[in-house]
Amino acid sequence: MKRFITKRNNKHKLILIFFIIIFILFIYFSLKKLNNSYNNYINFLLSSFSDNNKKIMISKNFNYLLSNYTFKEETTTKIKDYYTVYLYNTYDNEKYSDNTSIIETSNMLSNNLNKLGIKSIIEDKKVSDYLNFSKKEYDISRKFLKENMNNNHFDLLIDIQRDSLSDTSVTINNKQYAKILFVLGLDNPNYLENKEILIKMNDYLNTNYPGLSKGILEKQDDKVNNIYNQDLGKNIILTLIGGVDNTYEEVNNSTEIMALMIYNFLGDQK
Repeated sequence: MKRFITKRNNKHKLILIFFIIIFILFIYFSLKKLNNSYNNYINFLLSSFSDNNKKIMISKNFNYLLSNYTFKEETTTKIKDYYTVYLYNTYDNEKYSDNTSIIETSNMLSNNLNKLGIKSIIEDKKVSDYLNFSKKEYDISRKFLKENMNNNHFDLLIDIQRDSLSDTSVTINNKQYAKILFVLGLDNPNYLENKEILIKMNDYLNTNYPGLSKGILEKQDDKVNNIYNQDLGKNIILTLIGGVDNTYEEVNNSTEIMALMIYNFLGDQK
């Protein structure tokens, strides 16, 4: 009698384990499906509202909930293997509070772009190695730009720098970020085209991550440089990521969002 009970109990245990495994697999694939197609869920939900204000509010809330939980690698073929971004650092000696260099920031952004299927090329020459009395930082990075633009096609070129200011951190959904500032040279024949790009990027950040962007700083008659080499193309932008007080983690969090921003911007250009 005891042996019979033992066998019956074992059988029940196996059945229970089987159903537990099935349940776990169901949860896993359900979450995975949600993660990969959350935009469809958002759009479906928004379609049931005629009030635009409600749509904006719901869109913001869902973007916060889903995109801030973890950095997701997009699985759509929206722009996969289609675009190339060039990253460089005019001031490559800039560092953050924990000694993270601005060059590492370019590497972070490059890695996050690659996760989204966007090819990125980082300038491997350092501007600081070529400085002398006759050539300043922007003169040298200008030469790098010309060389690369002559030999490659780039859909976006980004000069990544660090702000000289402090107090450039922001908390969004309990996550720390380094604030982002866009800089635009007014004495530049491509001013309007470059500004159009920055407006779209700034709008994306303000819509999905309010407080992350410090906006667009337009500068004219700057003693250092009043065009920031943006006269060389209609798709060259200058972005300041964080300031002197930021850390590796905060900067990396911001480059994740920048990668998503660039992904959406380039995808809309197709």
